[in-house]
Amino acid sequence: MHWIDRLTDRSARRWLCGMGARVESGWVALGTRPDLRLAFGTHLHAVADAVHVELDLSGRAEPLTPLALIAGHAHDVWTTATRGGWQPPAVPSGWTPRESTGLRLLACYWLAATLPHGPKVPQLVPDPVRSSPDLRQLIGSE
Repeated sequence: MHWIDRLTDRSARRWLCGMGARVESGWVALGTRPDLRLAFGTHLHAVADAVHVELDLSGRAEPLTPLALIAGHAHDVWTTATRGGWQPPAVPSGWTPRESTGLRLLACYWLAATLPHGPKVPQLVPDPVRSSPDLRQLIGSE
C-alpha cells in the first residue's frame, strides 16, 4: 500500500467513525430486530455492488482503495439526506426497516469494518449482528 493510500484510508476511517457515532442507536436496534437485520442485509449488498461498480468501471488512473470508496458512498448518502432534513433516529425504537438512509450508513460502516484498515465495529454491537458471516467477500477484499 502506497503512502497516499494509507493517508486516504486514515481520512476515510476518521470520517466513518464520526458518522458511526451518530447512528449508534441503530446497532442496538439491529441486535433486537430480525426484520431490521433483513433490511440491513439488502443494504450491505447494495453498498457492495456500488463499490464493485466503482472499482471495476471507474477508469481512474489511480484507483481508490475499497475503504475510501465505501466512505465516499456513505458521505454522499449522509450529505444528500441531511440536506433534505434527515436525522438519524436517536433511540433504537426509532429504527424500522423503512429507515433506508440509516441502514445504508450502517451497512457502509459494517463493510468498512471488515477491511484491514477499516474502523472497528463498536463494542455496543450485539451478538446477533457480530455473528453475521464475514462480509469481505461481498466487496472482493482480503
